[in-house]
Amino acid sequence: MIPSLFDLDLDQLRERLGQLEEWGRALESGDEELVENLRAEVFGLGGTEEDDWNDYHRVRNEFDRRASEEFDLGQ
Repeated sequence: MIPSLFDLDLDQLRERLGQLEEWGRALESGDEELVENLRAEVFGLGGTEEDDWNDYHRVRNEFDRRASEEFDLGQ
């Protein structure tokens, strides 16, 4: 089952964001072998690109929002 972004803590969001950033770099590199190796790791839970869990911008937005909240609470 694909997790909801709202059920994840900040560290889990950070980890997912890192995976999606690595995926983007692999795609840009044009290295087909690297892309295929990462595909199972990054998209192992399945779903589609429209799922929040698989969408870089949605994960980034939620991470930024949560990090901002934590920073504000720490002030």
